[in-house]
Amino acid sequence: MKNDLFEQSKSFFKDKKISDALDAFEKAISAVNRSNENDKTKYIEYLNKLLRYCQENGLYEQEALVLRNLGRIHSIFKNYAESMKYHYKALKIQHKYGKKLDVAEGLVFLAEDLEISGNYSECIRAYTDAEKLFKEIGKLRKAKEIAKEIKRLKSFSKEIIEDEYYLSKFNIKDF
Repeated sequence: MKNDLFEQSKSFFKDKKISDALDAFEKAISAVNRSNENDKTKYIEYLNKLLRYCQENGLYEQEALVLRNLGRIHSIFKNYAESMKYHYKALKIQHKYGKKLDVAEGLVFLAEDLEISGNYSECIRAYTDAEKLFKEIGKLRKAKEIAKEIKRLKSFSKEIIEDEYYLSKFNIKDF
């Protein structure tokens, strides 16, 4: 099914139906084989072509979605620094055009990568901003899910700080 959706996305792109191409790609992304380096290369090359097309034709909103998908692909393949770079670029465009839902969703993807990277304070900030946006647009269930994530992260972050304090207090270098 993944390959069908990916091929469908490529077909839409060939026909210059960029929004349809992005919709099909976003459905295909959920079935990406994380262990297949060929898939990684194939998806990134495709998205880079799509990105160039959007940039050359002034399709800024679609460009932001391509950037977000590039971030997601890099995240799937555990290249988090690269992923965050694309998420920040996408968010900048989406914020400029007032796309609150896209910004909120993008902040969630960014927060997930920030958590994995260990940057809990920025992660909590991204989730908090996403929660506010979801509330503003009436997506209360999503806002509630994010509030639970924020609570979990704050608790976890507090534990880490306490652990670091005790390690330094008792001069413990390594476990």
